[in-house]
Amino acid sequence: MAEIAEAAGVSTPTVFNYFGNKDGILIALITEGTRKARDNSKVLRPRTDVDFVSTLLAIFIDISVETMAIASKRIWRYAHAASTRHPTTEFAQTFQEVDNALLDLTTGILSQYSLRLHDGTQGEARHIAHLFFDVWLNTFQDFIRSPDMTIETHGEQLRDRFAPLCRMIFAPDFLAAPTLAPAR
Repeated sequence: MAEIAEAAGVSTPTVFNYFGNKDGILIALITEGTRKARDNSKVLRPRTDVDFVSTLLAIFIDISVETMAIASKRIWRYAHAASTRHPTTEFAQTFQEVDNALLDLTTGILSQYSLRLHDGTQGEARHIAHLFFDVWLNTFQDFIRSPDMTIETHGEQLRDRFAPLCRMIFAPDFLAAPTLAPAR
């Protein structure tokens, strides 16, 4: 806390008064960082020039890269562990809100597509976003637990998990050439 105060040019008690404790600083870091990342996201515009697996990978790798720009693997491991150990704390609730915001962002992106499923029906963007978000989150947790894993290896793991899942869920022609949903 003293190092943070010194870097900010304020006293240590001022840092405690403003943030309360280290978790308060972490909450501020995560919420502000993820808000900025969402505002500056490069993947919000839908793409039809690549296959849909590549589109999903671009979305979730962007989330991973932006997440790592906010904090180190060590800090993300701490945040995940703290929210799991103490799920009723303000920290855990804020951490869940960040996940919900990422899920909302992903849903918004996917809702721009005509998500045609294997059986010919239209997929529900929120359900599909949730499914792929859960796979991403599990893979991201593997990534932050491994100090030596690169973002490239993380991307390869995502592709290995997303590709067969996409083949099971989506119509082959949609996977090969995704189409946009009609304008509302």
